[in-house]
Amino acid sequence: MDSELFLREMQLSDLEAAMRLKTVEGWNQTEADWQLILAENPSLCLVVEGEDAVVGTVCAYSYQNKLAWIGMMLVDRSYRRRGISKRLMREVIQRIGDKQTIKLDATPAGQKVYEQLGFVKEYSLFRWIRPKEASSIKESVTVEVQVVTPDDFPDILSYDYKVFGLDRAKLLEQLFERLPNGAFLVKEREEIVGYVFCRLGSKLLQLGPMIASNDFVAQALITRILKTFEGHDFVLDLGVHHYKLYSWLVNRGFVKQRELIRMYIPPNKVKEELANYYLITGPELG
Repeated sequence: MDSELFLREMQLSDLEAAMRLKTVEGWNQTEADWQLILAENPSLCLVVEGEDAVVGTVCAYSYQNKLAWIGMMLVDRSYRRRGISKRLMREVIQRIGDKQTIKLDATPAGQKVYEQLGFVKEYSLFRWIRPKEASSIKESVTVEVQVVTPDDFPDILSYDYKVFGLDRAKLLEQLFERLPNGAFLVKEREEIVGYVFCRLGSKLLQLGPMIASNDFVAQALITRILKTFEGHDFVLDLGVHHYKLYSWLVNRGFVKQRELIRMYIPPNKVKEELANYYLITGPELG
C-alpha cells in the first residue's frame, strides 16, 4: 500500500467522512448505525487515511466473542485498486483472531475478493425494495400481531437465541430503543412464534431482523409493518431458502434487487436455523 496511506482505529470524529463514503455508494446506513458498531467493538473498526482524509473503512461486530460480523467495507472511488480493501480486511481478520467464526454478506463483485482471503459461500440472499409509490395494503390479517413491549424481551431473546444461535440482546435492545413502534410479535398459546424489528435508514426503512415459525407468520408481520409505516420506502434482505415468499412480495409491491452472498471463513461454528431465520438485520450486522 502507498506510503502516504496509513491504517488506524476509527474514531467518532471519523463518522462524518464514513457517512460521506457510504452516501456516494447509495447505502442506507445512518450515523447511529456506525455508532452502534463502534461503541461495541472499537478495536475492530478501522479506517485508512490518506491526504488528511478517510478513504477507506471496515467494521466488525462481535456476538459473544463467538461470531464476528464484518461490514461497512468502503473505499473512496478515487483510491481503488491500491490494495486498501485487502489491507483493511486482513487487519480486521487478524484482530478478530481464530477463536471466532467470521462472516460477512458480499456483493457478487466483492465475492471474488473475499474468496482470495479464505471466505467461502454459505448461501445467497436477495435484497427487495418496496417504493412508497406502491399501492396501499388493503388486505386484513387474521393472525394477531402485537406491538412489542419491554416486558416481552426475555421471551424474544430466548426465541432469538434458539434460531440465531447466539445472544443478540444488546443489538435488539438498541434497535427497540431507536424505533419502539417498529417492533412486533406474534404469539400462539402464549408462546412467541415470530417477531420483527425495524430501523429507519437514511433512505429506506429496513425490515429485520425477523424470525418466524412459518411463512404465514412472516407475512402477517411484514403486512403489519407496511400498514404502520405507509408512505415509506422499504427494504428487506431475505434468504434464498425462503423463495416461496417471492411471489407474495411481488404482489405487495416489492421488487427484487441485487444478490448478496453470505460467506464465512471455515470452520463455520455458528449456524442459524434457516427455516425460521427470515430477515437479516442488514449486511453490516447479519
